[in-house]
Amino acid sequence: MASNNEAVNYNRINMYGSAAPKINTPAPKRKPNEVQRPRVVKKTRKQIKLEQRRSAFKAAKVLVICGIFFALISFQIFSQVKVDELDRELQSVNSQIEILDSENTRLNMQLDSIISLDKVDAYAQDTLGMVKVENYQVSYVDLSSGDVATVSGGKVHHSLWDTIKSYFN
Repeated sequence: MASNNEAVNYNRINMYGSAAPKINTPAPKRKPNEVQRPRVVKKTRKQIKLEQRRSAFKAAKVLVICGIFFALISFQIFSQVKVDELDRELQSVNSQIEILDSENTRLNMQLDSIISLDKVDAYAQDTLGMVKVENYQVSYVDLSSGDVATVSGGKVHHSLWDTIKSYFN
């Protein structure tokens, strides 16, 4: 706490609360009725045309950049719409595949029930009059003796290899 003997100079404290002294810069002195006129810079026609070209070039550059951004955003939206359409088409094709798979399963079960071995056997016996083979009706052929063809009349025909072999012997 400050005692009665101490005085605080509030003019030395700035508005942020620091104890750094204020720098006193003199404000520019104006006359009370004097209107401050803007400073006019005179330019030649060549400088004016050059500035117009520069500003037109800047405007064209801004328009081109905006056009490019617009084209990119439009392309992004278009491709997203195409992806959504293809997704819907894929879902419809997948649902059709599932329907056709279930139909295929149903038809295969129906075919298996129609063409079972018992039904074929019954059809062959009842309708066609066929009978099952008995053991005495089976005859076996022995092919271990070789492959020989006999022509009627007693002639024996040899193979081409045998003919060539006998010619050189």
